[in-house]
Parts: sequence; structure tokens; C-alpha cells
Amino acid sequence: MKKQKIQILILLVLCIVCVGGYFIIRNHTFETEEKTVSVDVTNFNKDDVTELIISGDHEVHLVKTDDAWTESSLPDETMKESTVNTLLNEIANITTTETVVEAPEDLSQYGLEEPFRTITAVLSDGTQVVIYAGNKSDLLSEYYIKVEGDDNVYLVSSNIVTDFDKDPEDFIDETETETVTEETADSADETAATDAIEETAAAKTLESADGETESADADGENVEAVGETETAESLGD
Repeated sequence: MKKQKIQILILLVLCIVCVGGYFIIRNHTFETEEKTVSVDVTNFNKDDVTELIISGDHEVHLVKTDDAWTESSLPDETMKESTVNTLLNEIANITTTETVVEAPEDLSQYGLEEPFRTITAVLSDGTQVVIYAGNKSDLLSEYYIKVEGDDNVYLVSSNIVTDFDKDPEDFIDETETETVTEETADSADETAATDAIEETAAAKTLESADGETESADADGENVEAVGETETAESLGD
């Protein structure tokens, strides 16, 4: 009986040790792999950006020349500067207080082994800031991202990713396009009015010329008639 109690006691101690060990290992793993911290993911001046490239599910290549933005596939279109600046503000100073995964071995679980979107900001000194966008969190409306040169994975606000869901046409300055269209229409109206005036003047000139011709013909006929009359009178005499 006493021997059985000792055995039960030993088993209880072993169970306690096992359970305690499990929680110690679990907490240690959680602390080393995932931490809730506040960290600067990116930090650069948006005004230093000379190119903004979106690749993957969208293809956009914006280039700044003399403080004006153009898109490589739409060289004749004016780009809306406010739209570009909004995107640059999104990525220039990314700070997160969400889960940070430190140097994960398997990027595929975060959708970052093959990111669905890549955002590249090229700075005036040639430096490139490359941001990879991966899966959306199952629990939060946020996305996992990774920055080139940084082994860690970060959870960031969804708009940092979704605001880049754009095609080249989405950057066109419609106000500028409407102004150009209106100016073209006004120019066309002016041309049409000028043509109408010229046609009217030409018609009047033609009418005047016809009138002069008719008058000349009439005068000729009168002269011929007078001549014939004089000839007849002369013969009669």
C-alpha cells in the first residue's frame, strides 16, 4: 500500500514536471519568434523618391522628372501628383505595433516565399526600398510584409497594401484631361466658326463676281443691239 502511494506520488511529480516544461518551452518559443513591439519598418523621405514601381498582380512604373510624375506606359498622360504622394506617405514611414515574426525559416506560411505584390521606391541616391506583400492575417484585417534586407516579417495595416491595388490608368489626372478636352473642343468650335465665315465670304465674292459677269454680258448684248439697229437704219437710207 505504501509502495503504491509512493509510485502515485512519483507519477504526479513527473506529470507536473512535464506540464511545467511544456509551458516553459511554449512561452520561450513564443517570446523568441513572435513579439508585440513597436518598430519602424521603413524610414525614408518621400520627397527623395524618383521612381515608384508596383509589380506582381499590377504593373506600374512612375518616374518623377522636374517635380512632375509620368507613367512609362502612358508617356503623354499627366499623372495626379496627390495620388502618388498618398502612396509614398503610406510606405515612407511604416510603423507597426502588431506581431513581428523574427527571421522565420518558412516564409511560405506568410505568403512571402512568392509575394503577390512588390513595391519598390527608388531614391535620388540610387537606394532602393523594396517591400514584399504576402498573406492577409486570418484573425486581423492586416497583411504580412517583408522589406528587402530585413529578415523579419511584419503585420501592417491593410491600406499599406490595398492602396497599391492600382493600374497605370488610375493615376491619370482626369482634371487635366478634361481641361485639354475642353480646350480642344473650343479650338474646334473656333475653327468651325472661322471656316463658316470664310465660306460665307467666299460665297458673297462668288455672287458678286457672277453679278458683274451678268452685267457685263447684258452690256455687251445692248451694244450689239444698238449696232444692229444703226446698221439697219443705214441700209434703209
